[in-house]
Amino acid sequence: MTNQPGMSKNARREAARQAARARQEQERRRQRRNRWFLQGGIGLAVIAVAVVVVVVVSNMNSSSGTTTAAGPKNMASDGITFTGESGKIVATPTDSLAPKATPSPAATSASDGAVVVTTYIDWSCPSCKAFEAQYSSELQSQVRDGSVVLDIHPIAILDRNYRNSRYSSRAANAAACVANTAPKDFLAVQTQFYDNQPEEGTDGLTDAKIKSLVKAGGVSSAKVADCIDSEKYGSWVTAATNRAVGNEALQNPATGSFGTPTVLIDGKVWDQKSSLTSAIAAAAK
Repeated sequence: MTNQPGMSKNARREAARQAARARQEQERRRQRRNRWFLQGGIGLAVIAVAVVVVVVVSNMNSSSGTTTAAGPKNMASDGITFTGESGKIVATPTDSLAPKATPSPAATSASDGAVVVTTYIDWSCPSCKAFEAQYSSELQSQVRDGSVVLDIHPIAILDRNYRNSRYSSRAANAAACVANTAPKDFLAVQTQFYDNQPEEGTDGLTDAKIKSLVKAGGVSSAKVADCIDSEKYGSWVTAATNRAVGNEALQNPATGSFGTPTVLIDGKVWDQKSSLTSAIAAAAK
């Protein structure tokens, strides 16, 4: 108490000042504690929100199908490129690099004047099989003589047509496995897949049958068989397919949509108004 008997007036005044200072100091401490708790709470909330954002963004990136998962060797442009060398067809080697954005074809023109023919195909696609039957021999002959550079992009857009077996994606993965390990046999394996293409509406082909077709095309590597069994390039197939489907430059001008086969001649979509033979000849002039 500040009003004790026997205390002088000055003493009582000084005691009152000390009590007031004590109360002020106590109040300042209370306010500092409140500020600390408030700031600490806000900080924890910000951290929590940041963690949630990072998790959500990470999950979106991992499930978007547009990741840059490493693809197979010899397909850095999402396609495997063939040129002529001494009358033989040779695959152009590249490292296993996945594009970080929608890639262009390997080239739109060749330095030696060859016409670059780029195809986007699905090994499970009946229209691609018909295109192959009509033009593959001609294209391969032109690659051998050096007048054409052939750039093949295997993608998977027809899983829905094979009873949830994901045959289209598994076939595209097999294409990537062959391109990575045995690029010289890619065209022979592709022929096997078209010659033995299952009908749409069926279960497609089993992995065992896929491996047997790869072997019939000349590839007996255990590494390729393991690649097919594990579907090693499954993520890359999804990403490469999304890059192709989402590339407006690949849309058919007549339909305004993307489909297979899509064929580019020196970087321009073939409109199919003339034969491929005539279109290549026109581009060569």
